[in-house]
Amino acid sequence: MITSMRKGPPDMTKPGKYEALFFPTKDGLLKIHAYGFNPCGSWGEVFATIGDQTICVKGFNRHKTIVRATKMIISATANRKNEF
Repeated sequence: MITSMRKGPPDMTKPGKYEALFFPTKDGLLKIHAYGFNPCGSWGEVFATIGDQTICVKGFNRHKTIVRATKMIISATANRKNEF
């Protein structure tokens, strides 16, 4: 598992197919972009974004990687709120 935090939206110029999921939250719109995972069992990458904060998570299992990225972005947003 490799994770990183970036500012700004993910690079949308990558070739190939990706999934985009959007969920409204009280902190703003949660955007999830999933790349790869095809064929089954290959590496994939998930970007989760709320506002100007983006987290990238890589993994083999698409569902688990999306859940992990969602948990990380929500906890990072909560920690950011607690700082202020």
